[in-house]
Amino acid sequence: MIDKKAILDRVTKIKDELRQKTASGVMKKNVHGSLQSGISVLALIYGNPSPQLQRFLERTKFGASKDIREDQYQYRLVSDIEQVLDSAVGDLDAGLTSSISVRAKGEVLGDFISLAREALAQQTPESEKVATALIAAALEETLKQLGDSRGVEVYNRDMRGVIQKLKDAGILTGAQPAIAIGYAKFRDAAFHGQFDQTSRGITESALAFVEGLLRDFS
Repeated sequence: MIDKKAILDRVTKIKDELRQKTASGVMKKNVHGSLQSGISVLALIYGNPSPQLQRFLERTKFGASKDIREDQYQYRLVSDIEQVLDSAVGDLDAGLTSSISVRAKGEVLGDFISLAREALAQQTPESEKVATALIAAALEETLKQLGDSRGVEVYNRDMRGVIQKLKDAGILTGAQPAIAIGYAKFRDAAFHGQFDQTSRGITESALAFVEGLLRDFS
């Protein structure tokens, strides 16, 4: 059964971040972090592949709505993300979505990984972007949950700060902290839509690392 409150909380956070960007007038590439979070939510609600997710991915392309300048594109993305999230929440309320299970503070680790594997199997540029976003989200949330479950304050820190806290607490040991730090750039690129800075090989290795953490700490 889908945990609607978990999804609604995540959607609220994404929209709040978008409103802050719009109010400040500073868009640049920061909006792509919200974009990847929105893609993750759609994948969780509708599944991947799904017509809703594929249509949205088409709209995220520069020029899909006759964009001429980068600032036009960025502000259009804000509106499109908010609209698609509102529609997804409406479908969720109406029971028109998949039956994906949502757990773990609204971040679905097992389902993120399953959906990411499905996306990688499709072997298309757009599906690989979805996989990259899902795995990056799963990586960061896995690390945060490892700390939180052991009483370490991690949810107000960036990924590098989380890794340091886990190392200091002896939760990540041996080569794990260094490996995790090595994926910080992957996480940053995924959350900012900089897919030219990632690759299928890095995505697959990050997936294997997350799965290893989940096995070790389950």
